[in-house]
Amino acid sequence: MKSLSGGPAEQQTGILRLAQETITLASGGQVTVDSMKNLMIGMIGLSGILAACGSSGVAPDGSASARIVDLTTEYTTGAGQYVGCDNVSNASAGRSASTQVKIEFAAAGTIQSVDLSLYSNTSAQEDPNFKENVPASKLQKLENGNYVFYFDANSSTGKLLPTSIVVSPAVQKVKTVTVANKVGNGFYTNLKINTSTSSFDIDSRYLRVIPVYSNCTVQNTAQPLSN
Repeated sequence: MKSLSGGPAEQQTGILRLAQETITLASGGQVTVDSMKNLMIGMIGLSGILAACGSSGVAPDGSASARIVDLTTEYTTGAGQYVGCDNVSNASAGRSASTQVKIEFAAAGTIQSVDLSLYSNTSAQEDPNFKENVPASKLQKLENGNYVFYFDANSSTGKLLPTSIVVSPAVQKVKTVTVANKVGNGFYTNLKINTSTSSFDIDSRYLRVIPVYSNCTVQNTAQPLSN
């Protein structure tokens, strides 16, 4: 997925090294830096929990709610990590530049349509080449009550295949691949849930990000991508 590989690398947050010392407060009290460190760790943990909430949301007017359950692909490494591939060796006929992506989400309320898009994890920006509006009539429902999208992202055209989001798609089996030449920092999905009166966004960034590799080689066929 070459169009997802651009943009500057994300800067890494540094780790603070706190020495054992005492700080005098303006009020005259004292607090050790170790105590502050414990507080900071707690706050960081809380911020992580809050950040993960980006995978679920509720319409401002309460007309619907939704949660992304998972984001997977048809390719996985031997270690079990789902990946996207720009060029695939030993691929099935016509699939040397395609990666099938599966998005499962749960929803309640009356949904009119869903705007599906892929975001670059390098720039945190929507890729205009990978987006699609899916009407409610095209939403496929699983036995567990969740909804699922299957679509092919074609790196040779830089687009979602026009006929890839259908009620009964040709689901690809999950295949184990060896990978080489990582491209950028991967991608995640964003879903804009539209009702007749409101809309809201949810994304998988803090749930799962799919790394992308320039070259993948299929080793074997494992299991269906479907449940």
